[in-house]
Amino acid sequence: MTMYREKRFSEIKRLLAERKELSIEDVMAAVGVSRDTARRDIVALAAAGAGRRTRGGIVSLTFGHTVPSYSERLKLFSEAKTAMANRAADLIKPGGVYFIDDSTTLLKLSQSLDESVTVYTHSLDNAIALSVKSDVTLRILGGKLNHHGRFFFEPRSLDLLSRIAFDAAFIGATAIAQDGVYFPYADDAEVKATLAGAARQVVVVSETQKFQIQAPYRGFPLAAIDTLITDRPLTASERRWFDPHTTLLHA
Repeated sequence: MTMYREKRFSEIKRLLAERKELSIEDVMAAVGVSRDTARRDIVALAAAGAGRRTRGGIVSLTFGHTVPSYSERLKLFSEAKTAMANRAADLIKPGGVYFIDDSTTLLKLSQSLDESVTVYTHSLDNAIALSVKSDVTLRILGGKLNHHGRFFFEPRSLDLLSRIAFDAAFIGATAIAQDGVYFPYADDAEVKATLAGAARQVVVVSETQKFQIQAPYRGFPLAAIDTLITDRPLTASERRWFDPHTTLLHA
């Protein structure tokens, strides 16, 4: 049964406060309306200052001003992230040596991995997920734990990473801009820069909402990306950011 307008608005605002971002499809499913009605509701809510309208949805007014913690991002796990992880899994081959980053999407990759491979990671959660995979040779980078990002770091890890020709490094972006891929911590950006220089294939797995987020530390330029996996096809203007040789995949 379709909700009255005021009740719909109340429910949409509640979900927006919880999730920070809603697509038109999210609104349709949440309040039981057609695509046209969902679009009108989004326009009205944005005009009333309840959020900021985006291509295909609405985001909270604070979206993009702060980087949510790993734990907060984990609560927002979506079907799109699972589909992106599945696309990434297609690139893993038996016997390969891989790095898997501390992204929540790549945690799903770690959880689903069933190949006989060697995996390096600095992610606490990836390590836990991979520790029960008897076919996986797990190499955990040590150092101090960043509780917010849930990854380990010590400077000597950079030398180790620079000497490994990974078959692929799977990296999750915090933010993507025209001049590169960005991260919230300087030490983590150093890890990503080292991986971009060492891996045979750099695979960035990122939702397109990361095009709207800002982070302070650049890890590597977009030209270093061999494969980009996103939740939806890129627009024509977004595609122009990337090298023509970059393979663009979407869930």
